[in-house]
Amino acid sequence: MSTIYKNNQAKIDLMNLYDFKLQSLNIDYSNIDINSKFGRTRVVKAGNENGKKIVLFHGYNAGAPITLEAIKGILNDYCFYVVETIGQATKSEEKVINIKDDSFALWANEILTKLNIQKANIVGISYGAFIAEKLIAYSPQSIEKCILVVPSGIVNGSIWESTKKLTFPLIRWRITKNEKHLKSFLSAFVPIEDDFLIRMLSLIMKGIKLDTRIPKLLKPKATRNFKAPVYIIAAKNDVYFPGEKVAKRSKELFSNLKEVYLLENSKHMPSKDSYSLIQQKIKKWIN
Repeated sequence: MSTIYKNNQAKIDLMNLYDFKLQSLNIDYSNIDINSKFGRTRVVKAGNENGKKIVLFHGYNAGAPITLEAIKGILNDYCFYVVETIGQATKSEEKVINIKDDSFALWANEILTKLNIQKANIVGISYGAFIAEKLIAYSPQSIEKCILVVPSGIVNGSIWESTKKLTFPLIRWRITKNEKHLKSFLSAFVPIEDDFLIRMLSLIMKGIKLDTRIPKLLKPKATRNFKAPVYIIAAKNDVYFPGEKVAKRSKELFSNLKEVYLLENSKHMPSKDSYSLIQQKIKKWIN
């Protein structure tokens, strides 16, 4: 079987970090493994069994633990299902999905069906927003409300900014293997004070065959039949998906756009200081 990991030790180290983070949250959760046409998918269920159901699609290689950490303050209010993307550093299967066709939409739709969720409140974070957008285009009737956080698939950042802040440090690190260049690369999109994220992403950069395919931007014709409310949280200093550009293009894409909230002084991955604000927004919009 093909693997996304460069070696077995990389997988062990990353899964140990995953387990450590999930245990450190001190929350009740259950693991659901769903056999889909695209491969076995891990769904981590947490929160209030009797609350409204919210389905979360996480960021690239992020998985359930750091996703649940960001919404921990509202776990008592809702029943959360974090769907772990297959082909990424999660507890789901390592099989990589085609991003150009409807595969992601078919996969997500099958997971919702097997969770017995007819109409979902969806939160898509970063790469997870791209998955939500695939669902919007393919199965608009399956979404009750859609919240996109620092979303991919709406705009791309400036080529010069990403070359300067991402590409150059990455090339320097690959040539020299000097950790300062890796830290420089990570600091362009990660809150540098978050030691766990830095540690996890360093392991990902060193131990995973990175998927460099860039999701295509969502087109207006793909959202034509989508009438559910859309809410967006974007980050002003996002090197990947700049907040103000996201806000502007979202108005062109979604006739049912209700609000775009811009996180001030935030990089692509919001700092822990932003978590309570993000939770408040989710709570207000879902209710």
